[in-house]
Amino acid sequence: MMKQLKTGLLVLLSLIIFAGAGLYAFRNSLLEMLIDDQLRKQGFPLQSIAVLDISLNAFRLHELKAGNNDELQVGKILLTWQFSDLLSGKPALVEISGVEVMLDLSAERSAQDSMQFATTVSGEDIRIPWLPVLSLEDSVIRLHSVAGEVAIALSGSIVHDHSNTQMIRFDTIISGSLGQAKGGLAATLDAQGNMQGKVAISEGMLNIPGVKISSFSGETAFAFAALHLQHVQTDFALAGISLPEQKSEKPVPGQMNGTPTALRLSDAAIDHITLKGSINRLSDSWNGELDLGIKGGKLTAGPAEIHQLSMALPMQVKFNPDGWRIGLRNPGQVALGKINTGYPLRFRDPPGFSISQADLNVTGGPHGLALKHNIIVVPANFTMLAKSDKPAEIEVNIHPGKIAAVGEMDANRNYQGQLILSEASFNLPQSAIQFKNISTVLYLNDSEIGNAADFSIGKLRHLAPEPLFADLSISGDIRNKAKQGESTEYALKVTGGVPGLQFLKIKGAHALDSGSGTLKAEIIPLNFLPGNLQPGTLSPALAQLDNVTGQLRAIAQLKWSTKGVHSSRGAFEMNNVSFTHETAKIKDLNIALNLNNLLTPGSPPGQKITVEQIDFGIPLENLLVSYQILDTNPPQVALEKAQFSMMDGVISVAPVIIDPAAKRSDMLIWISNIDLESFFNLIKVDGLAGSGHLDGQVPLAIEENQLTIKNGHLAAKAPGILHFQSQKASQWLASAGEEMNLLLQAMQDFHYTELSLTLDKSVAHDFVAQLSLLGNNPKVKEGQDFRLNVRLETDIDKILQKINDGYSLSHEILRGLFRLH
Repeated sequence: MMKQLKTGLLVLLSLIIFAGAGLYAFRNSLLEMLIDDQLRKQGFPLQSIAVLDISLNAFRLHELKAGNNDELQVGKILLTWQFSDLLSGKPALVEISGVEVMLDLSAERSAQDSMQFATTVSGEDIRIPWLPVLSLEDSVIRLHSVAGEVAIALSGSIVHDHSNTQMIRFDTIISGSLGQAKGGLAATLDAQGNMQGKVAISEGMLNIPGVKISSFSGETAFAFAALHLQHVQTDFALAGISLPEQKSEKPVPGQMNGTPTALRLSDAAIDHITLKGSINRLSDSWNGELDLGIKGGKLTAGPAEIHQLSMALPMQVKFNPDGWRIGLRNPGQVALGKINTGYPLRFRDPPGFSISQADLNVTGGPHGLALKHNIIVVPANFTMLAKSDKPAEIEVNIHPGKIAAVGEMDANRNYQGQLILSEASFNLPQSAIQFKNISTVLYLNDSEIGNAADFSIGKLRHLAPEPLFADLSISGDIRNKAKQGESTEYALKVTGGVPGLQFLKIKGAHALDSGSGTLKAEIIPLNFLPGNLQPGTLSPALAQLDNVTGQLRAIAQLKWSTKGVHSSRGAFEMNNVSFTHETAKIKDLNIALNLNNLLTPGSPPGQKITVEQIDFGIPLENLLVSYQILDTNPPQVALEKAQFSMMDGVISVAPVIIDPAAKRSDMLIWISNIDLESFFNLIKVDGLAGSGHLDGQVPLAIEENQLTIKNGHLAAKAPGILHFQSQKASQWLASAGEEMNLLLQAMQDFHYTELSLTLDKSVAHDFVAQLSLLGNNPKVKEGQDFRLNVRLETDIDKILQKINDGYSLSHEILRGLFRLH
C-alpha cells in the first residue's frame, strides 16, 4: 500500500514538473494569446509583436501593433521586479515609451453616464499597497473627429519617497486644428488612498465649430480621502471667446408650405471670462460656491448689437446622486453697455439688470435628465429715444418691473413653462401718456388647457392738465383653440374701459400653419342720458358738455394672410346726439362713416354728417355734409356736398378736394336767398337795417392758419328798402355840408333797385365790406336816384376767426389721424 502511494505521488510530481516546464517553455505564446484576447475585446485586434518575453523577474514587450489600421502602437514596455522586494512591499519598476493611440470620437456617451460621479469605491478601510515606480516617455494620444484632429503628448513619472508616499507627476502638450494647450498634473498619494494634487493648464487655445477661444489658462486643486474625491478648488480665465453665427435648418412653424428656412442665430464675442470657486463633499452630496464673471462682451441679434457686456454671477451648487442644483448666493448683476438697435432708436443710458433668483434643478432617472428652473430678473429703469419726423426725438421712460421665467423639461425633452412680467410701466412725457401696472404671462407649450398669454394694463392715463381721456384699464388673453393633434390656432380676446364700464372689446384669431388671421375691435354702443352716462366719464375734456343724449359706436376689422393684410374695414356712428355748451347748443347730430380700407384710409362715396340745429348765437339748421375719403397718399377728403340753412337762406360749399397735409386750402362758398336784415345783424353794422334777400359767392382761402377772402360778391335778388340811422354818423357829418345831410336823410328810408356787397379779407388787413347801392328816398329831392358806395365797419373779423379756428382744428385732427398710416 505504501509502495503504491509513493508511486502515485511520484507520478503527480512528475506531471506537475512537466506541466510547469511546458508552461514555462510556452509562456510567451500563451501570454501573446491572452494579450490578443484582451485587445480584441477593446476593438484593437493584435497585428504583431516584435519582442515578447516574460521571466521570473521581468516582462519585456517591444513594437506592439494592434487595430485594423494600427490604431494602437507600443514602442516598449519593461516591467522588472524581485520577489523578495515584492514581499517586503516594494513596488515593481515600469518603463513605458513610444505609445501611440488613435481614437475616433464619434461615439456618444449617454446623458445618464455623464451624471455618474467618482463614488464607486466603497469601504472605510482602504489600503493601496503600492503603485509601480513608473516612467512614461514619448507617448501620444491622437483624437479624430469630423471637426478636426488633436494630438496629446504624454510624459511623466511615479516615484516613491521614504515616507511611503508616492509622488505623481505628468505633463501634456495638446496640439492640433481644434486647439492647443500645455497641462500638468502634480499629486501625492499614500497607502490609504489619500491624494492631494493640482492640475494646471496654460497657453490654451480652442477652435471647434461654434466656439473659438484665443487663450485660456488656470488650475484646479483637488483632494481625495480613501479614493473618494473630497474637495475641488478651481481658478480659470478665458479670453477672446467667439461664438460665430450658426445656421439651423429647421422649418419655421406657420411658414407657407412648411418650407425650411435657415434660422439666424446671434453672433457673440466675449473679451474675458473668469470662473473661480470650490466644491466640497459632505456625506453623499457636494456643496460649493462658484463665481462667474464676464467682461467686455459683444452680442449681435439681427440688426441689433450689444457692446461692453459684463456679468457677475455668485453661484452656489449642490450635487448628489439624484441630480444637480444650481442657485445664486447673492443677486447677479448684468450690464449691457452700449446698444445699437439697427433702428432709429437709441438708449439714453446703458441699461442693466440684476438676477435676484436663478434656481436650476437637474435630476436623473432611468429615462434621462429632467430640468426645473425658476429665474427672476429685475431690470433697471431706462429711457429710449426714437427718431420722428419732428426735430425732437420721442422719449419713452420705461420701468421694466420684474421678469420671471418658470418651467420644467422632462426626460423626453418636453418643455413647459411661463414667462411672467409684472409691475411694469412706461411713460411718453411729450405726449403725457402713461401705461401703469403692466403685467403679462406667456405660457410656453401649455397644450393641455390652451393658454398662450394673459396680459393687462392697470391704468392707461393722460397726464395733461386737461386729460383727453379718463384713466383706462385693459386686459386680455391669447388661447390656442386647436384640439389635440390639430394645427395651432391662436385666439385673442381684449376688454378695456373705465371703472364700471368696459366699452372696448377686441377679438382676433391667427392660424399658425396657414398664416391667416382676423382681428375685430369694437367700441360697444354707448348710450348717453342726463343723470346717467355722460361723455365726461370717458373724457374730462368733454365734461363741459351738458345734458348729452344720443348714441355712439365704432368698429374695425382686419383680415390677413402670409402675403399681408388683404382686407380691412371700419365704421363710426353717432346717432341723435344732442348737447349744450356754454358757447353753443347742438341738436340731433348724426355721423355715419364707413371705411373700406384702414391701412390707407378710404371710404365709399356718400359718407354723411347731419345736424338738425347748431346755435352759437347765430342759429344754423339742417346741416348736411356728404363726402368721401380718398385712398391717396396722403389721404384726401372729397367734399361732395356741404350746406346748411341760415338767415332764411341756404349756404353751401362747392365740391372740392381737401388735402389735410397741404399748406393751403381753397373753397368757394355759395350763398342763396339769405335775409338782408339778418345779414346786417350778423356783420353788426351800427344803425343799418333793411329788407330783401341776397345771393352770391365768397371765395375762401386758408393758408398757415390765416383766412383770406378775395372778391366775395353778394347781390340783392329784387328791389328793397334800407334804413340807416346812426347817432355816431350824424354827429360826424353834422358840419359836413348840405349834400351830406341830404345823403343821411336819403339813407333813413332808401328804396334801392340795386344792392351789392363786395367782401375782401387779406392776411395783412382786416375784413372790408363795400356796400354799393342804386335807389332813392321818395321824400328826398322828389325821389331822385342816388348811386352810393359805402365802406362798412363790421365786427365780422371775430366770426371769421372762429371759422378759421374750427377749420384749422379739423385739419390738425385729420393730419394726426392720417399720419398713423
